[in-house]
Amino acid sequence: MAADPGTSNPAAPSAAPATAPPTESGAGAASLPGAQTTGAGAEGTEVQSVVVTAERSIAAKTAPTKASIDETQPESIISHDFIEQVTPETGNISTVVFIAPSVSGISGNGGGIGNYFSTTMRGFQDGEYNVTYDGIAFGDTNNPTHHPNDYFPTSTIGVAVVDRGPGAAGDLGQANYGGAIHYFSPDVLNEFNVEQKFTYGSFDTEAAVTTLNTGQISQLGGGKLLVNLDERNSDTELSYSGGDAFNQLAKFVLPVGDKFVLTAFASHAWSRYNFPDSNGPGETLQQTEAYGKDFQLTNIPDEEHWYKYNFERKQTWFDYIDIKYQVTPTLSFEDEPYTYFYSNKTLSSNDNSGLIGADTSPTKPADGTDIGGYKKRNDYTVYGDVIRLNEQLPFGVIKIGGLIESSYTYRQKAYYDLTTNTPDIEYTPAKDPLLSAPSNCKTCEFSSWIQEQGFIDFIWTPLDNLKISPGFKYVNFKRDIDAEEDTLTVNGASTIGPVVGSNTYQHPLYFLTVNYKILPWYSVYAQYATSFLIPQLSELQVPGVNLQHLQPETTTNYQAGMVYSRGKVTMDGDYYLINAANTNVACDIPDPNGGVDAASCNAGSVRYSGFEGEAAYAFPVGLTLFVNGSTNGARQAAQAANVAEGIAGNPGRTLAYVPEWTDALGALYAHGPWHASLTYKQVGNEYAGPGLGGLQFKLPSYDTINADAAYSFSRFQLKLQVFNLLDKRQIVDYVPSGNETALFQSNGGFYTYQSGREIQLTLVGKFR
Repeated sequence: MAADPGTSNPAAPSAAPATAPPTESGAGAASLPGAQTTGAGAEGTEVQSVVVTAERSIAAKTAPTKASIDETQPESIISHDFIEQVTPETGNISTVVFIAPSVSGISGNGGGIGNYFSTTMRGFQDGEYNVTYDGIAFGDTNNPTHHPNDYFPTSTIGVAVVDRGPGAAGDLGQANYGGAIHYFSPDVLNEFNVEQKFTYGSFDTEAAVTTLNTGQISQLGGGKLLVNLDERNSDTELSYSGGDAFNQLAKFVLPVGDKFVLTAFASHAWSRYNFPDSNGPGETLQQTEAYGKDFQLTNIPDEEHWYKYNFERKQTWFDYIDIKYQVTPTLSFEDEPYTYFYSNKTLSSNDNSGLIGADTSPTKPADGTDIGGYKKRNDYTVYGDVIRLNEQLPFGVIKIGGLIESSYTYRQKAYYDLTTNTPDIEYTPAKDPLLSAPSNCKTCEFSSWIQEQGFIDFIWTPLDNLKISPGFKYVNFKRDIDAEEDTLTVNGASTIGPVVGSNTYQHPLYFLTVNYKILPWYSVYAQYATSFLIPQLSELQVPGVNLQHLQPETTTNYQAGMVYSRGKVTMDGDYYLINAANTNVACDIPDPNGGVDAASCNAGSVRYSGFEGEAAYAFPVGLTLFVNGSTNGARQAAQAANVAEGIAGNPGRTLAYVPEWTDALGALYAHGPWHASLTYKQVGNEYAGPGLGGLQFKLPSYDTINADAAYSFSRFQLKLQVFNLLDKRQIVDYVPSGNETALFQSNGGFYTYQSGREIQLTLVGKFR
């Protein structure tokens, strides 16, 4: 499914009415009479229409993941019912999509507080694919990575769509390189409704979610408001790593006549938790052997692992206004200005790799007993606006629009003596000649970007059962850095000094998708699409940045698949081949002073390929069985042409953190007041690295079994959930120290283990 509404409409009827008043954007959005469904994905979408048309069969309606007959690239739609009943009450955006094929990533800490894992898709890492919420792509400003717990808890997700591909030209965002995961806010109901949830579980975890729908308010012309309050706290599974988190969401929808709809949305979040920022999350082999797999921090004062020396405080907001207007019976207009903000204030010791009492943190020269640490700050604000125009023609739809977006970021990392809470002067002009005065600041940096994206998509329907969708997008992205002090490499030595630089990236992107319905319930599709990924901010953190001439990493995608959905059976499958070019790796470049500096250069190409599939069968007694899986590969295909820069290619090498396969299966039961599920998910072997001499380390597969049962009575429901039923504690991540040659060496790096068994009991009350 391409995420452009209409351009690659995954679930909308192929023949939509020409006269289509606008509708609300968001999960479960109830379409106005005669509304044109515009598809799922990153653009302003009518998700309820998408889900309804995707769930035409009973099997598709009850399956945890399903595709649409109308899709034009591989997708998995995860409906609100599955999110509500099966995923953790204290989960986040990552736990919602873990069940989908080709998706991997599992938490290393139970309790639902803090950021202890990220999601990969087909082996593309977080930061290599778009994440959107109500059609708006968001992410960090150094690179488009994400903090799963910092913006949107599970209660704020109405529907999720996993798009395993670049989408259509109208998919707007910085990183369609590896696809996209789209999340949509809950529906604003037409009737008054109050829902209250209380959850208690393992690790002294407590959560409360209050949801209020005002229903249509006649005094406001039919306007309606949703308010959702999510509060949670937990000691968490890892030692002394607890905290709390709060999210407040408000969504207001106001129709004006039958041609205009205004949606105003605001979500604010706060969190505080203890976390070893310098080396974490994870622990060394010596720590595991001495303290077990739950070790993280201690309550021992004035010791480098003391939880009061290691914590993070975060605040975020995500706000937008969405305006939809039906200009003429065939022309619709949408404008969506938005802003989001992130603030992270961290205190951490310099090194948490040692045993308790054997401090390894660098100390102040004046007093060898003091604990060395640092204060870190990262604040950014992003402003953007998306405009779309859709014109319905007798033989198709033309879509045109664009995005303009700017960001402003301040990052700081300053060394402190934690014992005395005073600056720890680490750098002097004698040691770092680029400095003008002594400093404790490793990073004092301002950065910004401004990007423009313009697109045009055309949906051509020469036959009622054939849809051909070409598209074009052009991206212009300018990034600036102005650092008073930054970490640099000059003439092979690390130093601290100022960096001022700018790079501009411009790139055309091309798209072509085809969907052909052989029968109303059986379709085939194919996609050709290009994508790109802008180099990270760190690529500018060297003198002479304008000499790098770095190019965005690019992919050319070829995908084909089929979807069958009828009656008791739904199934789909696809094959993908993705050629990636301009893969950036570490290299040396000349600096303005005639020396050589570390940077990133073009190292060649990588080929991603694999098969994916999912199927479900619905029995008449309310039981649905499902299975899905994937085979995934990513190998370096050839070395770069610019070997003169000293880049050694390594054809045939498997990329790190690409699982060889994923699989999932299970059963879901719903009959009368009862609901229950049993699900299994496995992620195959993958590599970690590089270690000494570029050595890779093969990590074993990991799996988990989850179960839940719920009973509804009167206005209440009681639900019991068990995650990781068998209490497996497999390695899920490994960060090498650089000098080991195998796993489980005494001088090895940091290990992250699968979180253990977690039990949650939830009481739900619904009042109308």
